[in-house]
Order: sequence, then structure tokens, then C-alpha cells
Amino acid sequence: MSIPRLTVSQNVTGWFLLPGKADERFIYNVRIIRDGGYSTRGVDVVQESDPGVCFTCICSFKKPEKESTPSIDIRQRLDLRKEFSAVLMNKQPHEQEEMPGVDAPWYWEFSKRNGGYTDPFPGLHLHKVDMDLYNNPKASDGLDHRNLKYYSVRGDMPAVGEDANIHLCAHLYASDRNSLFVISNHLGVGNDYSQMGSLSHTVIFHGTAEELDMIDRKTGGARWFCQEAWTGGARQGRGTHQSRMWADDGLHIATSLQDGMVRLRTEGQEGKPGFSPEAMIRQLESRTRVKEKL
Repeated sequence: MSIPRLTVSQNVTGWFLLPGKADERFIYNVRIIRDGGYSTRGVDVVQESDPGVCFTCICSFKKPEKESTPSIDIRQRLDLRKEFSAVLMNKQPHEQEEMPGVDAPWYWEFSKRNGGYTDPFPGLHLHKVDMDLYNNPKASDGLDHRNLKYYSVRGDMPAVGEDANIHLCAHLYASDRNSLFVISNHLGVGNDYSQMGSLSHTVIFHGTAEELDMIDRKTGGARWFCQEAWTGGARQGRGTHQSRMWADDGLHIATSLQDGMVRLRTEGQEGKPGFSPEAMIRQLESRTRVKEKL
């Protein structure tokens, strides 16, 4: 994707149209929509066995503002430890529980039965905060509940001056991890869905490349960021996942909004393979048996 140098992604919206096949490569077709102060690209994704577009997105890239240009610089800041003192206490991000492979009650039980096993997640360290002490006193409909997820990068990253957008990709990656389970868990149907899947996902970045840097350039270590997520509700088989993403100094660096399919099962119904609790448990148990034989 040819982008003018030092131009950073400021907005990405993607639509998930068809399920992808994990054992088959994805082919990205990129087209130029516009170049300039704001450069825009369209991306259509297909797979070898199916010419149908399975994912499409619009990416907008922006050049930094000139220092001499007057501009507004007012953004939210949040002292996470003060706002969520009931649950964060004195724990550091890496001391929080590792995020489960699937953030649903049935998977939590599966994990307990299998020695705390959780599917490893490539690229990022992800740790989820136990929010019960914060959420339980809230209204029972779940709309004012919150989910906190800390994330940091695994391994090295190039300097932002060399490739700023790879740092933004890490934030994008984190923004969609286990996102729709926030809807089902907060609305009290964590084990009662038959299908869930992303329909569209938007992320707007508010920070400069340096503010979004995944590495602390003074220490050389990975920085911890936090995603604060909630649901705006669900209706007609769909629900919304919303979030604010915070830097380690409490600066608001990004906002996300996701539209997701959330369908409930009827009594005795089993959901589609790969989506429903029953099918996922069988898949995980089969995978565990295979590993034991190796």
C-alpha cells in the first residue's frame, strides 16, 4: 500500500461480509481513492477458493499538522486507578489475569477443567481485569457495566519514524479482541447465544504517532495500554460494542465502535460450528486430545 511518508492512519472502518477460512490465505486488493493531506485507500479481501469479497474496509491516513497551524488540542484524560480503584487496587497490568481465548462463561469453565488452559494469542500480551466489584452494584440491565483490558506488544517494534502504522495495527488488533463477548456478558446471555460475529468495526485514532508508540523509547520496554469497553445495548439480532483506549499516562488515544451479530438460541438448539458454545467446546476438547498424543 503506497502511502506518503510520515502519514499515519487516523480512521479505519471495516465490514465483515463472509466467514474466512483459517487454512487458506487471504488476498488483499488495495485501490487508491485519494492522495493528499488526507489519503484514502479501499481494501477488498478475497480467498483463493472463493472470489466473493469476505472483508472490505476504508482506511484514511493523515499527515501531521504543521506546528505553526492553530489548532484545538483538548482531549479526555482518565486516571484509571482512581476511576476503577475498587478493582485495580495495587495490581500492575501484567499481574491481572490473562485474557481467555473466548471470554464466555462456558469457556471459563472449560479452562478450569483443563488446568487453566487458554488459547495463546499471537502478537500481544492481553490481561483482563476482574470487574465484579465495580459492575455488581450497577443497574442490572448491564448498560453501565465496564470491561477493562490491558494490552502490550510481544517482541520488538520498529521506531515510529520508520513505520508508525505498524504500531497502529497493534492497537487495531487489540480493539477487536473478544469484543462481542462484552455484549453477551454484560447483558446476561453469556452462554445463551447461537451465533456471534462482527458486522462492522470502526476505530478512530486521536493521538500522534509518538503517543501511539507501543514501545517506551526511554526504557526500551513495551508500554501498557488499556481498553475500556461497554455495550450500548442489543436489538433485532445485533448489538454494539463501544470503547475508549487509554495510554499509560491516561491520555485518550482512540475510540472504537463495533456493530455485531448476536443471536440467541432456542431451547434445545445448538448453534453453528465455530460460533456456538457446544461446537467450540467439542473443537477445543478435540484439539486438547490431539496435543496429548503428540
